[in-house]
Amino acid sequence: MKNSIAAVAVLVSLLGGAAQAQVTAAAAMPAATAPAKAATASTDPIVVMRAEQRAARTEFNNTVRPLRAERAATIKAAQDKAGAEAKAAGKDPLVARRNAKAEATAATKADFDAKMKAATEARSAAMAAAAAKRAAAK
Repeated sequence: MKNSIAAVAVLVSLLGGAAQAQVTAAAAMPAATAPAKAATASTDPIVVMRAEQRAARTEFNNTVRPLRAERAATIKAAQDKAGAEAKAAGKDPLVARRNAKAEATAATKADFDAKMKAATEARSAAMAAAAAKRAAAK
């Protein structure tokens, strides 16, 4: 039994070392041998459309990430404040945090939706333009 446990431990350590060696070798590979996506730009309309749509989604995500983070920070601050006040008053802080989250979410909804609308419309326009460009290339 002890021999089999030792054998398993040795095999696992050897496999871990081999995997590490492969990762290190792949990382040391020169950039010239790595496939370059930019150098192999396709002329296929579907591939071009998907690349344009991917770029539009990426731009949208980069635009809305700070908006979402700002709203989340505002909501968290309201929750923390309500939880501290409830704890000081001897009430249940979890209930106070839950209620504060609902109130803060409702209070920030209109402003958040207005900011998101511009980003959403820009993304939708870019996606539609990419689809129209593909349709025209048929």
